[in-house]
Amino acid sequence: MNKFSPTTELASSKHARKRAFAPGFAIAIDGPVGVGKSTTAKLAAKLLGITYIDTGALYRAVAYFALQNNVMDTIADHLQDINIELRHVNEEQRIILNGQDISDEIRTQPIADATSLIAANKAVRAKLLPIQQKIAQESAVIMDGRDIASHVLPWAQLKIYLDADVEIRARRRMNDLISRGQEADFEQILQETILRDSRDKTREISPLIQAEGAIRIDTGDMTPQEVAERIKELAYVL
Repeated sequence: MNKFSPTTELASSKHARKRAFAPGFAIAIDGPVGVGKSTTAKLAAKLLGITYIDTGALYRAVAYFALQNNVMDTIADHLQDINIELRHVNEEQRIILNGQDISDEIRTQPIADATSLIAANKAVRAKLLPIQQKIAQESAVIMDGRDIASHVLPWAQLKIYLDADVEIRARRRMNDLISRGQEADFEQILQETILRDSRDKTREISPLIQAEGAIRIDTGDMTPQEVAERIKELAYVL
């Protein structure tokens, strides 16, 4: 049975009408690691005809740079050496770091682990914030991350908080890594997920929270397509 917060019971899809979304329209999606934010946001973007922005890729790019150059502890001193671009090729977001497409390289567990540390860095967040906001102001977007509704796009017309049990999220992450040809141990990933949750929710700068006015959706027993359809319904009745 699909789980929703009581506040999400708005008009059903049969009452929703198709509409076009103007530049400046934004849907903010937050939630913990492994909850399906990116997959869901991509599907919802296609359903709504708006642009999907994976903000986590920006932080992963900085983490990739830091690990490649062994500057994790001093990344704030090297931000001037980082140039990040988001490009959309065949409806797919690609992340470009200093002229190199690293979209595939940033999807590894070591990068994921480093990203939670990088994301807690005040200087890094200050560098990436205007990039994210500028993109949102220039087109209609659906943006996912951990502080989108609370900090990056507090003015977003629709705010969504996706959640699921930690074991479900860890298993999803394990399956994702296996599908990419990487080795994955469930117990290790479970402990890493628990640690990541703690870091994200307790960091001093822009911690992961359910923002005021955000609609919570439990994705534990839902497919990404079902969640995307629900977001479309909510967007159409705004």
